[in-house]
Amino acid sequence: MATQTNKTRTITGFIADLLEYPRWVLEREVDFTNCRYGGHYNSFIKECSECQFGTSCRWLDQNRSRSLEGATVEELTDALETAIEYLRASHQHKRSCYCKTCRWLREARHFKSSHLK
Repeated sequence: MATQTNKTRTITGFIADLLEYPRWVLEREVDFTNCRYGGHYNSFIKECSECQFGTSCRWLDQNRSRSLEGATVEELTDALETAIEYLRASHQHKRSCYCKTCRWLREARHFKSSHLK
């Protein structure tokens, strides 16, 4: 599927913008201090697959800004769905919460339900 225009923005551009917040959250939650690979996930390295940050590190490595430039809508949608699930599971707040994470989750879910069927 090619990019679809939504007013002046493309769907791929909007999803890439949505992914900025979970990337920011994960970069702060994942501790790369002792990572010999500089936060670049490699599924062939045992240390990466056994690391407590493995899933988050893999997501970050696959969804860095420069890797999103040529991403397809499907790849961005998968990244968005993973980010929604991660943040939902790690930040279990009440429905009435209006913290930045809860606001992002509402926006991402709304976008997903209205644009990605």
